[in-house]
Amino acid sequence: MNAVAKKQEIISKGAEATLFQGYWFGRKVIFKHRIPKKYRIEKLDRRIRISRTLNEARALIKIKELGVNVPQVYEIDTKNFIIVMKFIEGIKLRDIVDVLSEDKLKMYFTKIGEMIALLHFNGHVHGDITTSNIIVTKNESLFLLDFGLHEYSDTIEDKSVDLHLFKRVLLSSHGKVFQKGFNYFLEGYAKKSEKLGFKEFKQIIKNVSVIETRGRYVKKEERS
Repeated sequence: MNAVAKKQEIISKGAEATLFQGYWFGRKVIFKHRIPKKYRIEKLDRRIRISRTLNEARALIKIKELGVNVPQVYEIDTKNFIIVMKFIEGIKLRDIVDVLSEDKLKMYFTKIGEMIALLHFNGHVHGDITTSNIIVTKNESLFLLDFGLHEYSDTIEDKSVDLHLFKRVLLSSHGKVFQKGFNYFLEGYAKKSEKLGFKEFKQIIKNVSVIETRGRYVKKEERS
């Protein structure tokens, strides 16, 4: 890590990574540090952490180039398994979604749908779309965060799972606005897909119901 980069306050600890807020060349940033897993062989653990650090950082760079609001990547430190990225000022959608006006609910969720459609059209699967991973800025821009579970995929199944997991989050955490919010999300997803010429979107949406009938999410390696 560069001497001018200073980690300060821990803002989040997860199973895969710890997030620090700090400064890098005078800029307010987030340091995402992938932590070691003691149950893994050390050499394998290092290989996995390097791979996932690079995958997430490169995905953020590519997705930003598509025009989707994501944090700008400033530095990729593979020696220490750290991504340095811009700190996004704002509030988590999770903290305001249940008190949004009808107009704001429609505006935000339609926009989220458009963002995810653009990702899927370009072969990106977020893997963890939640209201905790979306920041609303003062000027009402939406930023999509945390691409730690990001994958490259062109399959209907993987993209349907992306939508299914978001639906589950809304149902379990925001039941009051779940139906309207998810419907607005699908409207934005469909509208943007049509503009892009993304013909598979109808199959992706339809397949969400198929996934729900299984009773549980089937891991990729278990699919026939």
